[in-house]
Amino acid sequence: MHYLDNSATTQPCEAAVRAVTEALANWGNPSSVHHLGKTAADALAAYRRTVAKTLGLPRFSPDKLLFTSCGTESNNIAMLGCAAAKKRTPNADGILGTIIISAGEHPSIDNPAKRLADSGYALVRVPTTGGVLDLDALKTALETAKSNAAPVVFAGFMLVNNETGAVYDVKAASSLVKRYFPDAVVHCDAVQGYLKLRFTPTTLGADTLSVSAHKIHAPRGAAALYISGEVIKRKNIVPVMPGGGQEDGFRSGTENLVSIAAFAAAAESGYTDGEQNRKTVAELRAYLNERLAELAEYGVTQNIPKGRQLAGIASIVVPGVRSETMLNHLSAREVYVSAGSACSAHSKKKSDALTAFGAEDDRIDSTLRVSLSHTNTKDDIDALIDGLRSGIADLQKK
Repeated sequence: MHYLDNSATTQPCEAAVRAVTEALANWGNPSSVHHLGKTAADALAAYRRTVAKTLGLPRFSPDKLLFTSCGTESNNIAMLGCAAAKKRTPNADGILGTIIISAGEHPSIDNPAKRLADSGYALVRVPTTGGVLDLDALKTALETAKSNAAPVVFAGFMLVNNETGAVYDVKAASSLVKRYFPDAVVHCDAVQGYLKLRFTPTTLGADTLSVSAHKIHAPRGAAALYISGEVIKRKNIVPVMPGGGQEDGFRSGTENLVSIAAFAAAAESGYTDGEQNRKTVAELRAYLNERLAELAEYGVTQNIPKGRQLAGIASIVVPGVRSETMLNHLSAREVYVSAGSACSAHSKKKSDALTAFGAEDDRIDSTLRVSLSHTNTKDDIDALIDGLRSGIADLQKK
């Protein structure tokens, strides 16, 4: 098997598997006040400190790190919780405020933004043509919001585009937003960049930030949402799901201690070995580029961002063959890649990310996403190239 779809999910590492087994023995409810509950609560606190450390958070801080079930839930809590935090007075045009996101965002940001637009907010998508966040367009949007008395309530910018690998300048975007609207909440979906790039919420200028366990070699079922102490102090975010008050009231529901334990173990491992892992992926990407060059005679190219690109994500165009057709061909050879975000793989519409990138329809229809991990080998890439070569020979003719 040659698994090259690590942006969709990753194989759990040995540390995460061991953590699952150990955590299963600690089956108490962290909210219970008896001994079993306290043991579970102590473990939960330790897991939280571990994940917080990987994000550069000091042990004693007014900032919060909440455990959730997935990146989608973290993103929804951040955006919808921010919008619901305060009573908004509509401007003369009946607009409650402005929501700004980058174009081609993950559906877990784009869809709640659409819901807020339907409820009376102005929604602005900042262009990302060529994989670069358009800061001039962002400035124009901020000036428009200011002149229309429709203040920016929430601005969300992903760190790494999940389909093209483009790395966005979140810090510059945050600085611009704060210049015009100091009380706006700036959110970063850092799911694809977590442990693959070096950052902290502070270096990005993020008030809230989401990461996910199953992208870093832990099982599905756990994620985290960072909320700055300043946002909490200003009461710029409120819970959106009433319940028993777990996770400081922001995410009610009994914590999934087993998945969280695996999350912490994988985070610790990825943090400790981060430099070597990133070096390995960079070397694999260089080898992938070298092997792909052999297919240039068949018109094979890449959607390469004009700015910075994460080494682990390659957006490959195989002209004359629809993505789904090539995926099936590769899958039959036990080579696994994707055509874009796993969350929108079953959608019939064209990729929002590639459309925002500026790719033409025929390129979108023939684009594959290859996503690497430090666990991959050159043999995986060789198998991919062989599969693409045989697919081109057979499928382009048809």
